[in-house]
Amino acid sequence: MNNAGVGAQFYHSQIPNHETEVNQIKEQPIPDRLKISPFLVFYLIMSMQIGIGVLSYQRHIAKDAGYDAWISILFAGGCIHVILWMIYKIAETVDGDFLTAHKYLLGNLIGKAISSIFIGYFFMYVLAIARTFIEVIQVWMFPNLSTFWFSFGFMILCTYIIFGGFRTVVGIAFFGLVLPSYLLLTFGWAIKFSNFYNLLPIWDHSVKELLIGSGTEFFCTN
Repeated sequence: MNNAGVGAQFYHSQIPNHETEVNQIKEQPIPDRLKISPFLVFYLIMSMQIGIGVLSYQRHIAKDAGYDAWISILFAGGCIHVILWMIYKIAETVDGDFLTAHKYLLGNLIGKAISSIFIGYFFMYVLAIARTFIEVIQVWMFPNLSTFWFSFGFMILCTYIIFGGFRTVVGIAFFGLVLPSYLLLTFGWAIKFSNFYNLLPIWDHSVKELLIGSGTEFFCTN
């Protein structure tokens, strides 16, 4: 009995130590250089949501949903809130980002393979945004602007910002949203021409057309 008691005491004494080691692994402190104020998260998300397509998304949505395009925008906004909730819930569950979620669900090898697909996605995303941005400059300001050399210089600037760290990227996102915000005032001149009856009849388009309009809004403003 005495040996059994000593063995049980030794066994129970080892469990807290093991749990402590696991907690130490899970609760690794996040470096200060990777932390930002919760206030800046809004600007980080909005900088991803508001893209170059915001200059012409009204015309594209109106092609699909007509005067009911505002319904498509409200539906798209609701979907974005649901998606953001899912992202935060997944990140909370796996205690990490989407790379950790892939490893958590599919294992180390397959998870890394699935995550590598995002490299191609972000490459095509950057290519489309950069080309549209350069096209706007060429059409409105400098028609003879070299696409290659401007893209080359712009990518060097972006690389410099990225190597500056996460906080530098967040700062650029903040000023990139705040500085041009005065352009919203330019919509004020059209208020005198507004007429509520132009929205009637409400729900004059099918659900399919409204969903297509929401998809177009996703593509234009992201």
